[in-house]
Amino acid sequence: MTTCVFCKREDVPGMHGHHVVPRSKNGKEIVDTCGSCGSFIHRTWSNNELRDVYNTVEKILEDERFSRYLKWLKKQAPSRKFRTATRSGRDKGKYR
Repeated sequence: MTTCVFCKREDVPGMHGHHVVPRSKNGKEIVDTCGSCGSFIHRTWSNNELRDVYNTVEKILEDERFSRYLKWLKKQAPSRKFRTATRSGRDKGKYR
């Protein structure tokens, strides 16, 4: 049985190995992540932000936006997979 390290849901759709720091930024650590949490992470932070700021599971879990998302997600049916829209305020100019 596979459990998402972020939301702790078991055997949900879209479960996969997720690089905490993206491979394109030389990330090596892989953790079990559901598709919903993976989608939220990549739609909220850029690869550079994941490399420089949110580079551990603990730092992602400490973020207020992710905490609110988890609170909402835990109220949903475990069999559902959600995709998150890209955050319009995501800073695309800070890291180039």
